Amino acid sequence: MSSFFLCYNALEVNDMAEFVYVLLLWICSALFFSSRWAFDYFGLSCFEQIPFHLKVSLEGTNTEFIFDWFKMCGIKSILQTIILGFCLHFSQHPDRWIFLLCILLIIGAGSQVHFFEWIINQFRKTQIYEKYFVDSHKVELEFPKQKRNLIVLYVESLETTYTSKENGGDYASDLIPELSKLAQDNINFSHQDKLGGAHIVAGTGWTTGGLVATNTGVGLTVPLLSKRYKEDTPFLAHTLALGDILKEQGYNQEFFIGSDAKFGGRKNFYDTHGAYTIWDTNRAKKELPENYHVFWGYEDKKLFAFAKKEISKLAQQEKPFNFQCLTVDTHHPKGYLDENAKEIYPERLSNIIHYESQQIGEFIDWIKAQPFYKDTTIVITGDHTSMAAEYINKTYEKDYDRTTLNIFINSPIKPLKEKNRQFSSFDIFPTLLASMGVKIKGERLGFGTNLFSNKKTILEKMDQKTFDLELRKQSQYYKEHIL
Repeated sequence: MSSFFLCYNALEVNDMAEFVYVLLLWICSALFFSSRWAFDYFGLSCFEQIPFHLKVSLEGTNTEFIFDWFKMCGIKSILQTIILGFCLHFSQHPDRWIFLLCILLIIGAGSQVHFFEWIINQFRKTQIYEKYFVDSHKVELEFPKQKRNLIVLYVESLETTYTSKENGGDYASDLIPELSKLAQDNINFSHQDKLGGAHIVAGTGWTTGGLVATNTGVGLTVPLLSKRYKEDTPFLAHTLALGDILKEQGYNQEFFIGSDAKFGGRKNFYDTHGAYTIWDTNRAKKELPENYHVFWGYEDKKLFAFAKKEISKLAQQEKPFNFQCLTVDTHHPKGYLDENAKEIYPERLSNIIHYESQQIGEFIDWIKAQPFYKDTTIVITGDHTSMAAEYINKTYEKDYDRTTLNIFINSPIKPLKEKNRQFSSFDIFPTLLASMGVKIKGERLGFGTNLFSNKKTILEKMDQKTFDLELRKQSQYYKEHIL
């Protein structure tokens, strides 16, 4: 009887061990498939985006990706586990083989998302901040007597790529004719002699990174053990942002968005720097039908309608205003196809982009018709280049130099050199102030250079690859004077 129980227990232990091995193999397989999928699906440009989003709030995330993950990664990892597990079951020392396979899968997963490169950069030091960074706190700014309003429209993933090849883009026809005309009729800072824009460097390639870069002249670096970026801590507490400057000058400030502003730390950033009034899905509930939810919250058609009402209210107040707005319809990977959008192109996103251009064109026409327009500078820019990797890779040339489109409308000053400039999102920060008639002593703030001036940008002094590599390294200056 005792021998029977010994055998029974041995079998139980053996079964439990096999279960653990299979579970471990499935986890590593899922990690391997997920890493490659995540980079393509979310269009990740660097590993920094992953630890950053693990630190900040993910509240309000569009959950559509869960089904896509299961379809593209979950099923594959289950099938791979079954096949490998079956083969190893009949081998000698299956535990050793499973352990080796798990190690290889983890290495493969890490390599696909540049994890090991990120780890190495945690121990590399840079002096880029000491050499090129200008502390905005120490720069003299001179505002005009008649302060101008500012409207900044961040268009999700807006690239120069979407305009025609004739205009400097990479599409056969022009996906964004309204935006292209606005860029041609007004000021468009370009990296070439046609329509163009800003290069994306490390720390600026996702929405929060892009918003921060264009508002502060600095990117987002994620030190390994830092507790910063969490919701209960000030966001880049030592940094002087556009919102801080304009708050000091008596501006009313609002941030408009069609999703939950908490996602990605955006609310924390705008709360920390300028105490913006934030209009997001939570604020818009009283204006929407009960339990209304489209895409990330509500679509751009409603966003622009709400924005018109709010801007009209701001314009009636005595103080000048800074109104920043972020669209959502063109968000990767699939976007939101409005019921009014015409499906005239073979790609879903192309139709969405085309309709977005129409909506923005109408919105700008409305602003121009308002009494406050004469005292208002309007800026349109992409928050970053598109992260819809599959759409980009299938639709456009791989060697095309992708940049975020920018348009400056109704600026009181003209640029000394508008075309053939090499610049990044950092340079938009001082350029925004200059477009309002603000004089900047030395023409530089943060890593940014006023593009209205003839002063060279950092990318006109060093190549983009070198600058990018330095930004990925650790900086004591960043930890002490920016974080």
